[in-house]
Amino acid sequence: MKQIYCEKWSETVDASHSKYVFSDRVKPGHVLHVHNCYAHAPERAINDITWLGVRNGGQDILVRARGGAIAKEGMSALNDFYVGEGDQAFAYFPDADNTNTVELHVIGVLYTLDEWRKIPE
Repeated sequence: MKQIYCEKWSETVDASHSKYVFSDRVKPGHVLHVHNCYAHAPERAINDITWLGVRNGGQDILVRARGGAIAKEGMSALNDFYVGEGDQAFAYFPDADNTNTVELHVIGVLYTLDEWRKIPE
């Protein structure tokens, strides 16, 4: 059964913070089709960089990275993408300062693997 997926994760950066914000791991036997993914940092400086990606237990997969005034308060992925079972979407804010709020917003559809395999490419 497919399920609508709409979640937000928010953290406050401190000295020990990794500057990553992660989604929940996708449950075993499921695939998340992400339709909209947005990284938000309201206190972000003009030249700060933001990354969106997927952590799959090996090397991170970069979906989009952006810096400068064009991404002043946040950045969204340009295209849909999939997050497999056990994997997580992430936003990374390497230039975030202490007390900054960093957020990740994900909207999509959670499929069972059987349903996902039936979707035509």
